Amino acid sequence: MLRFNRLRAPAAACLSALCLAATPLVPGAGLSLAPSMAQAQSGSAPKTAQALITGELEHTFGLLGPLPLDAASVTEDAGGGVLAQFTIFGRPVGTLAVDVAPSGDGLWTVASRDWRAGADLDASAGAASDSWQLQGLWDQRIRGYRQLGYRVQGLTLRTAQGGEFNIDELSMVANPAGYRVQVWGLHVSGGTAPTNEGDPDTSASFTIGEVRYQSQWQGGAPGSAYASLGRAFDYRFLKAIDNGSEALIAATMAHLQALYLPALASRTDLEIRDLGLSVGALGLTVQIDRLTLPGGSEGDALKAQDLQLTMDGLEIQRREDFASLNQAQLSLNLAEADVAAFTGALATLFAEAEPGSSWSVLADVFLFFSSLRVEGSVSGMVFTLPDRLFSLTMAEAAGSLQLSDMRLDGAGVTLQVRADGINLSALPSEARIEPDLIGVPAVVPVLGGRLVRFDPLSQSLVPLQLSTTVDITALPMANLRETLGSLPRAGSVQDPRTLLRSLATGALGMITPFLIQPPMVAVSDTVATAEDFSVSLEGTHQVMPIPPLFGFGSFVANISGLDAVSRRAEQTAADAEASGGEDAQGMQEYGRQIAGWASRLGDFGAASSNDQRRYALELTQLGEIILNGDIIAPQ
Repeated sequence: MLRFNRLRAPAAACLSALCLAATPLVPGAGLSLAPSMAQAQSGSAPKTAQALITGELEHTFGLLGPLPLDAASVTEDAGGGVLAQFTIFGRPVGTLAVDVAPSGDGLWTVASRDWRAGADLDASAGAASDSWQLQGLWDQRIRGYRQLGYRVQGLTLRTAQGGEFNIDELSMVANPAGYRVQVWGLHVSGGTAPTNEGDPDTSASFTIGEVRYQSQWQGGAPGSAYASLGRAFDYRFLKAIDNGSEALIAATMAHLQALYLPALASRTDLEIRDLGLSVGALGLTVQIDRLTLPGGSEGDALKAQDLQLTMDGLEIQRREDFASLNQAQLSLNLAEADVAAFTGALATLFAEAEPGSSWSVLADVFLFFSSLRVEGSVSGMVFTLPDRLFSLTMAEAAGSLQLSDMRLDGAGVTLQVRADGINLSALPSEARIEPDLIGVPAVVPVLGGRLVRFDPLSQSLVPLQLSTTVDITALPMANLRETLGSLPRAGSVQDPRTLLRSLATGALGMITPFLIQPPMVAVSDTVATAEDFSVSLEGTHQVMPIPPLFGFGSFVANISGLDAVSRRAEQTAADAEASGGEDAQGMQEYGRQIAGWASRLGDFGAASSNDQRRYALELTQLGEIILNGDIIAPQ
């Protein structure tokens, strides 16, 4: 393997190139692109090293590595080729020489030889690397490397504007089975910190201790995984946006279909450690100890998908405000996903509607999988807003969403939520410091429209624990899909009156599936426990598209501790009256309002014990609402 050490080149070009290479799907980025020499290459197989190099210019993940490189000219020599006026994203770098030799049957061996900075380039900012290595076996038939080894060590880049980019080590290994990218000691910084009071803070920095990413494919896209990357991140492909966003989306869908769909199985793993972000202008700092994102796909026409996200040790601070969590997890699982129909549907949605076309493709997007399960959890959450003098902590929270049989009539949805150790606390304030009040929307019962701070009474009303399970069964998915597929798309009907009539007919037709097969909603395991009271709820509701109650069902709720709520509220009003403070009248009204609410709610319930009220609610098919055996509506 050939090396060239202590590489030096102007950092303005190198820094822009390496940073943009990390996000190659961002087209343009304010850079003017040099005309690509790749267009000069014909569709026939290259016969010389010069032709091979020229054909791969400005191609991300191409012959010259993961950067879209270009040059004013390519000259062939005894070893391979020399790229004169070598550029990255149109920025001059210098002269690059590579060894390129044919190896038979469309194969070429490629190795780095030399990279020299131009004598006329700005020397006030530059780049240095302890070692830069590239060696691989290129297969022109698949336009990608079958084998590749790529490594940079001790890379430092500086710009004349004060920007700095450092990587202790970056490596990439690719073979027909997949690829692996690893980065250690990444640090990017720029701007300036204020030296005098009142000076703007333009400093910013981004650091990562370690990044590991790898992908493995089985029976995937034609050729190797590196070739797949080359086509997926081809910078020339992104120029489709010059023809409008629809052209770019269509090209993206075509790439997904060509690269992802043929794979019988694929697996990706991402791990990031010690991530830090600082933005001086916002007073913002972010720290993540560890983040992992593994995912996989398996199957032929219908694919099973899974994705898991884990985050450890998150801390976010924006000036005085602070948030953190010990760990967060999120998983997504899809069964029998028709990815081909999904990508085809998305591509069609962004195409101009043809006469007579309908929204049947939208039904394909909504129902492209058989079942879906999403699960998430958070532990050790802290959220504080000192300027509003309150903090919210939560020991643990978890939730899940399950969708099943989505292609069939009788589909079901299950939602589960659980949270423990919830604590809403008022923060102490300094003398004569008033907090920024928080507006509660008028739609919130009792508290509606009032500006409140988190006083002890408000804190006592916040549940410390809560859990619920909601099941929706017998959804008429097949009938809904058929009805949705009959609706015309905007632009497919020229006469506006005809379009409106069709949409109105379709909207009424959406009711028909619910008449034929109405779904059922069930609520169970619902419990909320606060400092003074607790609530439990369970019941079922048969949904019908008929007003006024849109169905019928029954629910039973039990509430304990209303007397304690009333006593605390009355004491709050009395204390406010005795204190005579600035907000005394407001707190008196607030306390009396809560006490009256608790008293009226208690009167509606049937006493099942000294401290518990029971509420048996029935919604009848005749539109009546019955509470504990008494009809309360309509009167």
